[in-house]
Amino acid sequence: MDKAMLIVNPNSGKKEGRALSERVAAHLGEHFSSVDVRLSSCAADVEAWAREAREQEYDALFVMGGDGTVGLSFHGLFDGACESSRLPAFGLIPGGTGNGLARTIGVAPDALRAVESYDFSETTLLDVGLVNGRPFAYTVTGGTLPEGIRKVSPELKSRYGFLAYVASTILRMGDGEHHALRIVVDGEERKEDISSFSAFSANALANEFSRYQTSVADGEIHLIALRDASLPSLLALLPDILMHAVDGDDRVLFLHGKTIEISCVDGGLCCGVDGDDGPCLPVKLTVRPGALRMFALKKE
Repeated sequence: MDKAMLIVNPNSGKKEGRALSERVAAHLGEHFSSVDVRLSSCAADVEAWAREAREQEYDALFVMGGDGTVGLSFHGLFDGACESSRLPAFGLIPGGTGNGLARTIGVAPDALRAVESYDFSETTLLDVGLVNGRPFAYTVTGGTLPEGIRKVSPELKSRYGFLAYVASTILRMGDGEHHALRIVVDGEERKEDISSFSAFSANALANEFSRYQTSVADGEIHLIALRDASLPSLLALLPDILMHAVDGDDRVLFLHGKTIEISCVDGGLCCGVDGDDGPCLPVKLTVRPGALRMFALKKE
C-alpha cells in the first residue's frame, strides 16, 4: 500500500504515546511506502488531521490513543463526507485508559502488539454510532456511575490507569440519584426510572454479561441501563453476571434498535461521549452500518 497517517495523542492514558510512536511507525513503515506521524496537542489537531487523511486520500489512517481520541478522529473522517467519499482504511492502536473499542474488536491492549496484529491486506466493516448526528467511537453514557468516570482527572488516569476508573465507580456506589427517562426505540415509547445508562453500537463488556450478543456490524444501537446502582442492587446482580444473563434481570434494561431517542422527564441530565463530556438530553442515537473499513486482525 502507499501512504499512511499515524495520529498519536501523547497525553492519553499513561502518556506513553510519544515514546512508543517511533516503534509503531517503524512497523508501519514495513508495509506502507510512507508513514506521516502526527503528535496532537489538542482535540482540534486530531479532527483536522483525520479530515486531511480523507481529503488527501491517504490509504490508511492509524490512531493511537483512547476512545476519546478515536472519537475525535471519527468526527474528522465523517465531517463533510458524503456517501461516495473515499475513506482511508482505519487502524486502532490502544493508548488510552479504558480502550473500550479496542477490547470490543479484539485488539491487543499493548500498542506494539496491536499494530503487529493487523493484516494490512484485509479489511472488515465497522458500524459507526451517531449521537445527534455526530459520530462517536464507543459509548454514550448518563447517570451516576459513568459521571464518576468522566470526573477522573488526567493526572489520576496517567498515574493509576484503569484503576482510577474502578476507584471512582466504587466511590459512587450507593448514590440514590435516579432520572425519569422517556425512551423511544424505533418508534416505540416507554418511560423508565433509571440510575445509569450506556448506549453503544457494540460492547465487549456487555457481551460477557448477557445472552444477547452485540456485534460491530449488526446495524443496531444498543442501550443498557441500570434501574438501581446501589451497592446492594449491584451485588444482587452478581449471579446473573456470572451466568451471562443480566439482560433477563428486572434491575437491568437492555434495548436494541436502529434509532434510540432518550429524553429526561424530570429535569436535566448531561451525557458523556467516549469518556468525555457530551450533550445534555434529549439525544437521538442512530447508526451508519458498515461505514468504516478497519484493518482485519491476523487469523490465529
